[in-house]
Amino acid sequence: MAAAVLLVTACGSPANSKTAQAERLLPRAAVDTSDGLRIDGELVADRALYEAARGQRATLYSAAGKEAEDLTLARFTAETGIAVELTRLPNNKLAERALSEHGAGKLGADVIRLTDPRTARKFTDAGVYVPYETPFRAQLKQSSPNWFAAYYFVNAMAYNAAIHTENPPDGWEDLVDPRYRGELGVVAITTGGTLNALTRFQLDTFGPEFLDRMAAQRPRVFNSTSTEVEALARGEISIATVSVNNAFGAETGGAPIRLVIPKEGVSASEGPLGVTPRGAQNPAAQVFMNWSASKAGQRFVGSQGFVPVRTDIGTVRTGDYELPTADSPRFHLLTEDGFARHAKADETLWKQKFGFIG
Repeated sequence: MAAAVLLVTACGSPANSKTAQAERLLPRAAVDTSDGLRIDGELVADRALYEAARGQRATLYSAAGKEAEDLTLARFTAETGIAVELTRLPNNKLAERALSEHGAGKLGADVIRLTDPRTARKFTDAGVYVPYETPFRAQLKQSSPNWFAAYYFVNAMAYNAAIHTENPPDGWEDLVDPRYRGELGVVAITTGGTLNALTRFQLDTFGPEFLDRMAAQRPRVFNSTSTEVEALARGEISIATVSVNNAFGAETGGAPIRLVIPKEGVSASEGPLGVTPRGAQNPAAQVFMNWSASKAGQRFVGSQGFVPVRTDIGTVRTGDYELPTADSPRFHLLTEDGFARHAKADETLWKQKFGFIG
């Protein structure tokens, strides 16, 4: 009966609904509810957990982009029948709210997704994140019992295809090519962990002088990825370092943007997902955690322009693009330990190179 309800819901969705948009990105997985919840052949929730979760609702606080989160939650609900309420805030503001609510004993979230592993460490120390183990722990690169990376945020580059119709940029070195002087867009390193990862990748791969050469391009510096991608789509800049998910979302929405996945690879950072004390008692939140680590959940985030953490699911294409897998030498991950070692010094250096105050 549950499987039938899920099927009717999906088939009856309007063409512009989030459920339908998610289906266009990646066809839904096979769902079997005859003995618990089995998706793509994996047992996401046993009978007892699934029966307890049905009819319940989970609350997610997320620092990830709203468009991506809306699509992810639509897919989760389509495959499980469980609803999730979303509160979306930038990582720093989300951290302030969650820590404040937790301190007052009124934390409203069951599950929290972050964009910076340094905040995940704070949440662990404060008890905002509590231990939870999905059935797929062995397939995850999970370093903490209190949270796991549900996917990796990835930064690459993109250009405006309406402007660069011939001989378009195709690699990181184009960012410092004089022909793009005055046309480059970058996001400030102070914006969040994904930009720390990008800067560390650039320093490790090309050396500090690469930042000097980028600064010499007289780039426009943005305080958010979304405003940068909007400026790229409008032609206010013509080339940029970008979050792959954001740029891909704009491209699928009709913007004249083309991504470039350079031969040297991409920078990446962890997207922590953890359960709160309240969520540990909520079966719906537990199913969401399990689904996020499942093949179905991992394949879907891969279709949106994130890199799946699991490497046992095969290649997942993001539209026309193929991102490096997490075990590829072209995948350059800045881990939590890497943040601890490099983030502060890299931020100081970046501000100095770009003359940035903020």
